[in-house]
Amino acid sequence: MNTLIFGAGPIGRWLALRLQQAGEDVTLLARGEAYHALKRDGLRIVDGLTGEPLHARVPLVERLEPEDRYDLVVLAMPKAARLAVCPVLGQNAHLRHVLFLGNDVSGFTQYREHVPPQKVLLGFPGAGGGWDGTDLVIMDREKPSGPHGELFLGELDGPVTDRTREIARVFQAAHIRVRLERDMDGWLKYHFAFIAPTAGVIFLKDGDLDAVAEDARAMHQYCRACREAGDVLRAVGYRKRQPPVFNLYYWLPRWLEPTVFGRLFRSRSAKVRFGLHAPMVGPELHQMAAEFAELTARAGMDTSDLDALLAQVPRRAVGQ
Repeated sequence: MNTLIFGAGPIGRWLALRLQQAGEDVTLLARGEAYHALKRDGLRIVDGLTGEPLHARVPLVERLEPEDRYDLVVLAMPKAARLAVCPVLGQNAHLRHVLFLGNDVSGFTQYREHVPPQKVLLGFPGAGGGWDGTDLVIMDREKPSGPHGELFLGELDGPVTDRTREIARVFQAAHIRVRLERDMDGWLKYHFAFIAPTAGVIFLKDGDLDAVAEDARAMHQYCRACREAGDVLRAVGYRKRQPPVFNLYYWLPRWLEPTVFGRLFRSRSAKVRFGLHAPMVGPELHQMAAEFAELTARAGMDTSDLDALLAQVPRRAVGQ
């Protein structure tokens, strides 16, 4: 399958590298200085688990032309950027499938204004990381022998189809585990219920995840914020908590929260996936928070702990 990765941020580079390593037909769209740096140096990523430097050269383009033909376009970028390139996608009638990969709370009407609904897929990458100085560090597995991350994938309207299975095989060839979801809308909303408090409590402690883990009061507030967001979603009709691990915020005895979630925040995985990603998440997180506020108003619920943690997140990316 001829695949275009649209966006040369951390996840776009990771996907392009893993697909290229597997011998897949992949092209990466990058612009400006990123394009020139990638053309000069190739893709360079540090494996967040092993510290191994990974390198690959992938075909590059600077734009998507109206006559270009791709079987699959993967938009690997923040939501605002995905929306900004929708008109470009709409000018090309030759794209078979378009996968919008990343955070979303408000639904997908704007995608469908430019791309025929039958071409649209939704997804989320189960890998994370960011820049550590000049190194791009990505954590995509917990064990050296494990798959190269996960990809959650689904149709707009839910059912698992032949095309989702076909697209899954592209990523599976790169040793990426694919989970075909029947409710990506709900999945993405619950991901906000997880990631918003996570980012907030990290900024509460100035990015020091060890300090987060050592503060029992912060751990309790973090868990309350996750439950508040989850309660809102259930109240407005998203009754299935997903992924199932989200139920831990409800089922775990309160006295165990600092121990269990402290272990999470101390882990190497959290320090790469969350700690390195947090400095860039502010603008997108506040956009999603505004969208989530509409659900909170519908539910008529108090979300004081969620609001307090969101207030810790800068509205601009750190360093900009």
